[in-house]
Amino acid sequence: MRPTLDINFLAIIVSVVASMFIGAMWYGPLFGKPWMKEMGYTEEELKKNFNPAKTYGLTFLGQLAIAFVLSFLIDYVSAVGLRGAIFTGFFTWLGFTAAPMFINFQFSQKSVKLFLIDSFHFLTVIMVMSIILTLWV
Repeated sequence: MRPTLDINFLAIIVSVVASMFIGAMWYGPLFGKPWMKEMGYTEEELKKNFNPAKTYGLTFLGQLAIAFVLSFLIDYVSAVGLRGAIFTGFFTWLGFTAAPMFINFQFSQKSVKLFLIDSFHFLTVIMVMSIILTLWV
Protein backbone atom coordinates (compact mmCIF):
# COMPACT_ATOMS: atom_id res chain seq x y z
CA MET A 1 0.00 0.00 0.00
CA ARG A 2 1.43 3.33 -1.04
CA PRO A 3 1.03 6.15 1.51
CA THR A 4 -0.54 9.39 0.48
CA LEU A 5 1.14 12.56 1.60
CA ASP A 6 -1.24 15.26 2.66
CA ILE A 7 1.08 18.21 3.28
CA ASN A 8 -0.13 21.24 5.19
CA PHE A 9 2.59 23.74 4.28
CA LEU A 10 1.23 26.42 6.59
CA ALA A 11 1.33 24.03 9.56
CA ILE A 12 4.89 23.09 8.62
CA ILE A 13 5.99 26.74 8.50
CA VAL A 14 4.23 27.51 11.80
CA SER A 15 5.91 24.52 13.45
CA VAL A 16 9.32 25.66 12.16
CA VAL A 17 8.77 29.18 13.48
CA ALA A 18 7.68 27.70 16.82
CA SER A 19 10.84 25.55 16.90
CA MET A 20 13.02 28.60 16.22
CA PHE A 21 11.34 30.43 19.12
CA ILE A 22 11.85 27.40 21.38
CA GLY A 23 15.53 27.28 20.43
CA ALA A 24 15.97 30.99 21.11
CA MET A 25 14.43 30.62 24.56
CA TRP A 26 16.14 27.29 25.32
CA TYR A 27 19.66 28.40 24.47
CA GLY A 28 19.03 31.96 25.64
CA PRO A 29 17.39 32.73 28.98
CA LEU A 30 16.48 29.15 29.96
CA PHE A 31 19.69 27.14 29.50
CA GLY A 32 22.11 29.43 27.64
CA LYS A 33 24.61 29.88 30.45
CA PRO A 34 24.77 26.21 31.52
CA TRP A 35 25.02 25.17 27.85
CA MET A 36 27.93 27.57 27.24
CA LYS A 37 29.68 26.32 30.38
CA GLU A 38 29.29 22.66 29.36
CA MET A 39 30.51 23.45 25.84
CA GLY A 40 33.46 25.43 27.20
CA TYR A 41 32.44 28.66 25.45
CA THR A 42 32.38 32.24 26.65
CA GLU A 43 29.86 34.81 25.44
CA GLU A 44 32.69 36.73 23.77
CA GLU A 45 33.81 33.65 21.80
CA LEU A 46 30.28 32.96 20.64
CA LYS A 47 29.68 36.56 19.57
CA LYS A 48 33.02 36.73 17.77
CA ASN A 49 32.38 33.63 15.65
CA PHE A 50 28.62 34.08 15.22
CA ASN A 51 27.20 34.64 11.74
CA PRO A 52 23.45 35.16 12.35
CA ALA A 53 22.33 34.91 8.73
CA LYS A 54 24.18 31.65 8.17
CA THR A 55 23.34 30.12 11.55
CA TYR A 56 19.64 30.98 11.57
CA GLY A 57 19.23 30.29 7.85
CA LEU A 58 20.73 26.81 8.10
CA THR A 59 18.86 26.16 11.35
CA PHE A 60 15.61 27.10 9.61
CA LEU A 61 16.38 24.64 6.80
CA GLY A 62 17.19 21.89 9.30
CA GLN A 63 13.98 22.52 11.24
CA LEU A 64 12.08 22.58 7.93
CA ALA A 65 13.44 19.11 7.12
CA ILE A 66 12.41 17.84 10.57
CA ALA A 67 8.91 19.29 10.22
CA PHE A 68 8.45 17.92 6.71
CA VAL A 69 9.55 14.39 7.61
CA LEU A 70 7.54 14.47 10.84
CA SER A 71 4.48 15.59 8.86
CA PHE A 72 4.97 12.65 6.51
CA LEU A 73 5.37 10.25 9.44
CA ILE A 74 2.26 11.57 11.19
CA ASP A 75 0.27 11.11 7.99
CA TYR A 76 1.77 7.68 7.37
CA VAL A 77 0.92 6.31 10.83
CA SER A 78 -2.45 8.07 10.77
CA ALA A 79 -1.83 9.84 14.08
CA VAL A 80 -4.91 11.69 15.31
CA GLY A 81 -5.65 13.85 18.32
CA LEU A 82 -3.40 15.00 21.12
CA ARG A 83 -2.63 11.44 22.22
CA GLY A 84 -1.51 10.48 18.71
CA ALA A 85 0.62 13.64 18.47
CA ILE A 86 2.32 12.97 21.82
CA PHE A 87 2.87 9.29 21.06
CA THR A 88 4.33 9.97 17.61
CA GLY A 89 6.44 12.90 18.78
CA PHE A 90 7.85 11.13 21.82
CA PHE A 91 8.81 7.90 20.06
CA THR A 92 10.21 9.78 17.07
CA TRP A 93 12.42 11.76 19.47
CA LEU A 94 13.41 8.69 21.50
CA GLY A 95 14.42 6.55 18.54
CA PHE A 96 15.77 9.07 16.05
CA THR A 97 17.11 11.89 18.21
CA ALA A 98 17.80 10.89 21.81
CA ALA A 99 19.33 7.48 21.08
CA PRO A 100 21.76 8.70 18.36
CA MET A 101 22.66 11.75 20.47
CA PHE A 102 23.31 9.48 23.45
CA ILE A 103 25.68 7.35 21.36
CA ASN A 104 27.51 10.42 20.05
CA PHE A 105 27.81 11.88 23.53
CA GLN A 106 29.41 8.65 24.76
CA PHE A 107 32.14 8.78 22.13
CA SER A 108 32.69 12.55 22.39
CA GLN A 109 32.81 12.23 26.19
CA LYS A 110 30.51 15.20 26.68
CA SER A 111 28.74 15.68 29.98
CA VAL A 112 25.38 14.21 30.92
CA LYS A 113 24.21 17.75 31.64
CA LEU A 114 24.98 18.82 28.06
CA PHE A 115 23.24 15.71 26.72
CA LEU A 116 20.15 16.55 28.77
CA ILE A 117 20.11 20.20 27.66
CA ASP A 118 20.48 19.32 23.98
CA SER A 119 18.27 16.24 23.84
CA PHE A 120 15.42 17.77 25.84
CA HIS A 121 15.55 20.79 23.55
CA PHE A 122 14.76 18.45 20.68
CA LEU A 123 12.14 16.61 22.71
CA THR A 124 10.38 19.94 23.23
CA VAL A 125 10.75 20.93 19.56
CA ILE A 126 9.54 17.59 18.20
CA MET A 127 6.61 17.42 20.63
CA VAL A 128 5.46 20.96 19.73
CA MET A 129 5.89 20.25 16.02
CA SER A 130 4.04 16.96 16.35
CA ILE A 131 1.14 18.62 18.17
CA ILE A 132 0.89 21.42 15.58
CA LEU A 133 1.16 19.05 12.62
CA THR A 134 -1.29 16.49 14.03
CA LEU A 135 -3.97 18.82 15.34
CA TRP A 136 -3.90 21.34 12.47
CA VAL A 137 -6.40 19.69 10.17
